[in-house]
Amino acid sequence: MNRKTFYSLKSRTNLFSVFWALIFLNSLCVWGQKPLNPIKDNGPKSMIELVRADSLVGDNSLSRTQTFLGNVIFIHRGVKLGCQKAIHNQSSNFIEAYGKIVINQGDTLTIVGDTLLYDGNLRFAKVYGKQVILRDKKVTLRTTKMFYDLNRDQAYYPVPGVLNQDSSKLSSKEGYYNTKTKYFRYNGDVEILNPSYTLCTDSLDYDTNTKQAIFKTFTTIKSKNGDISAYKGRYNIKTKVSAFQGRAKVTNTEYSLEGDTLQFDNTKGSGNADGNVVFVSFKDSLVVVGEKGLRFGDKGLTKIIGNTISQRVSIKDTLLIASDTLWVFEKPKNTQIDSSNIDKKITKNDSTKAKSQVLVDKQAKLKELQKTEPESSQTDSTSNKTPTSKDIEKIIADGKVEVYRTDFQSLSDSLVYNLKDSIIHFYTNPVIWNQENQLEADTIVITLKNNRLKLMELLQNSFVVQVDTIRNFNQIKGRKIDAVFDNQSVLQTIKVEGNGESKYFALDEKNKIIGLNTVQCSSMQFYFKTKKIKSIVFRGKPESTLIPPKEIATEDMKLDRFEWKTNKKPTKESIYAKKFGNLLRNSKLVIM
Repeated sequence: MNRKTFYSLKSRTNLFSVFWALIFLNSLCVWGQKPLNPIKDNGPKSMIELVRADSLVGDNSLSRTQTFLGNVIFIHRGVKLGCQKAIHNQSSNFIEAYGKIVINQGDTLTIVGDTLLYDGNLRFAKVYGKQVILRDKKVTLRTTKMFYDLNRDQAYYPVPGVLNQDSSKLSSKEGYYNTKTKYFRYNGDVEILNPSYTLCTDSLDYDTNTKQAIFKTFTTIKSKNGDISAYKGRYNIKTKVSAFQGRAKVTNTEYSLEGDTLQFDNTKGSGNADGNVVFVSFKDSLVVVGEKGLRFGDKGLTKIIGNTISQRVSIKDTLLIASDTLWVFEKPKNTQIDSSNIDKKITKNDSTKAKSQVLVDKQAKLKELQKTEPESSQTDSTSNKTPTSKDIEKIIADGKVEVYRTDFQSLSDSLVYNLKDSIIHFYTNPVIWNQENQLEADTIVITLKNNRLKLMELLQNSFVVQVDTIRNFNQIKGRKIDAVFDNQSVLQTIKVEGNGESKYFALDEKNKIIGLNTVQCSSMQFYFKTKKIKSIVFRGKPESTLIPPKEIATEDMKLDRFEWKTNKKPTKESIYAKKFGNLLRNSKLVIM
């Protein structure tokens, strides 16, 4: 039916025309609320054109308003507008339409609903309905109210809406969608539901082309591999790779990694954190803080760099380690890392001599470490293996290492702590203090039993200073020394193997000095009780000299290389006073 035919139809009564005019004026009042602030089109006006309709039921020549019924179709600047009933005001270039609303823009975009208000001068549409649906090649968006600015290719829904793309479902209280750039902006209770994760935030920008989600408010991402939270950042919902700022944190049942910034691959459990980094292993009751953290989930390795402090909590004691760098090795499935390559394994089978091969040169040790360490946290993206970590296997600290426990304290260049065997190796001229005892060597190996100090092996250039009850310095030297402790970590025996020397003060029952005894013997064993030498066993031919108390000179009282270093001994307070001490104190550790 053409327009000329419609004009020839019988006009309705003036009362009917006035009725529809009032409806039209009311629609103009509603249209006055434009949340998108439509752009004023200052160019030549393009009029809305009727393509077809089943019938014309109203024609007001005064207001130039016509009403059409049945399969109505208009076209305006390439956009088709379909409905079952339409009121067309030619003067204002405006359409009010009802029933089975369809907007088609090219062959890519469709909007359907129940009611349409369309301003042809502004190219601005309002669509209402029980279910307003926008579809294009990228997404399907469902809501109950939608405004669409055709000049800017931008849709806006001021009421809750749901977006579906691939296997993801995104909901929000309101949102914007640019149909040209395929870029969304969501506000209010934003949630993305996916079979493998759930993202919750209050404001989110989303690029449907790159699958990149951008947020500037507090956001959480939950998945079977763990939870991520941050205040600002990006998250690719396809690759699960993220870059966060604003105190970001990743947590799962086994560990958490937190920093001022965080880059993380949630599929592999790998990433890096920068600034005030906190790593927590819940099952092992371990917290590590530092400048920077690297997490290699598929390798079972965490590396913390820069002013690191670690704290391992147990029922009987707490172990504090401060160092430049600290590695935490787990024992995951499918791992190719062998942490035993980092340190030279120390054997204890031959107690008569220290084997030179167990002495670890720092540079050689670090070279071995570099061989085992992954080059980058950006692992092979084709791997779909999910890391399954077990208990922590080993901790390695390097650079200005300080250790504090109630039963011993130490300084060293590096250490390796094998948690499975409860053995700690101290490298490069370590010094260890135990109560009133000071122990030094090129390398020291500690064995714990029931989390108590049990055995200490001093390898090469060994030196022990033991302070007796009246503050005399008993001194013992040798190539290799084994020190054994009781269940309370109190020194019981010292066994010297090779090049043994000692200076010790003989005391009577009233703790008065009998004399200073100087002994040289290849092998000897000292037994202690209540901080005093109870007895000594010599093997071989000892050479000894006893100097009476009045004849003891200052130079007689010290063995070569003697130095009392208690002023360098770490304390709990001195470690907590370091750069990240407060960060460690404020970290909440769950003891499991």
